[in-house]
Amino acid sequence: MVEAVDYRRADLADDHQDLRPLFDGVTHLFHLAGASSSQSSQEEMERSNVAGTARLLAAAPPGLERVVHMSSTSVYGEEEQLPVPVTEDVEPHPSRGYGKAKWQGEQVVWDHGRRGLPVTVLRPVSVHGPGSIKLLASVILDVAVERYAGNTRLPVPTPAIEQRLVHVDDLIGACLHLAVHGAAVGRAFNVVSGVYPTSQDVAALVAAEFDMEVDVVDDPDAGPSYDERAEVRERMLAEGMEPHILLTEQRFRFMRKANRNNRLSIDALLGTGFRPALADVATAVRTDVAWYRQHHWII
Repeated sequence: MVEAVDYRRADLADDHQDLRPLFDGVTHLFHLAGASSSQSSQEEMERSNVAGTARLLAAAPPGLERVVHMSSTSVYGEEEQLPVPVTEDVEPHPSRGYGKAKWQGEQVVWDHGRRGLPVTVLRPVSVHGPGSIKLLASVILDVAVERYAGNTRLPVPTPAIEQRLVHVDDLIGACLHLAVHGAAVGRAFNVVSGVYPTSQDVAALVAAEFDMEVDVVDDPDAGPSYDERAEVRERMLAEGMEPHILLTEQRFRFMRKANRNNRLSIDALLGTGFRPALADVATAVRTDVAWYRQHHWII
């Protein structure tokens, strides 16, 4: 945490908590908080992403210069085929609990926008980078676990599934950029690097950071089981590894999610003059692994 910042803990969905004092001296609201499916139940996601958003915006003063709300591209869903690349003006069809909760939260934001609050919505894809504890971070942990166990070959299942990523620094940059851009009011923006490596590409890049080579195999359950990986992780923790990254029950779970609506248009974002600075996947993976090593989140 930055010591100069005035941090205040608040439960946004608590009906007994007065949120109005949080806005003293505030000109821009960045509502980035939310609950995801990796650590929350459907009830918790709706409480945080819908009820929390509703109470926060209800307390917002009318003089705010901008409200930047963090939604998700999960609102588009995976079951209904949308025009690809997906633009922000299509009708979303969220198919999972998280996407449904984020879409309901967006409706709260748009409702306040129609009442005059200057709102801007960001819809990022899978975020990675320093501090991330899941998704690509979990893939990196999986590889670190197998290398620690003495393996030099990394079995990766077919098929090659297209991935979509955005670095946390680019997401923060987009937030700050859109918070002051005059043409961003009342609009939603997809936020993605614009590069779509496959699961095998990503696995090869991560494997290289651990001096491992990839074996593409037809067995979807190739590699160590959850129990085997959990046992190795416990040994790593005993040697001083920090426990922050989530170990998923399914190996490489993040990279196995095929999505018919995977490709997204970022023409709206580019039209505001913003350009992602960290779209090179090889460099991004290398810096992610280096950060996790430096902070002992992997060993």
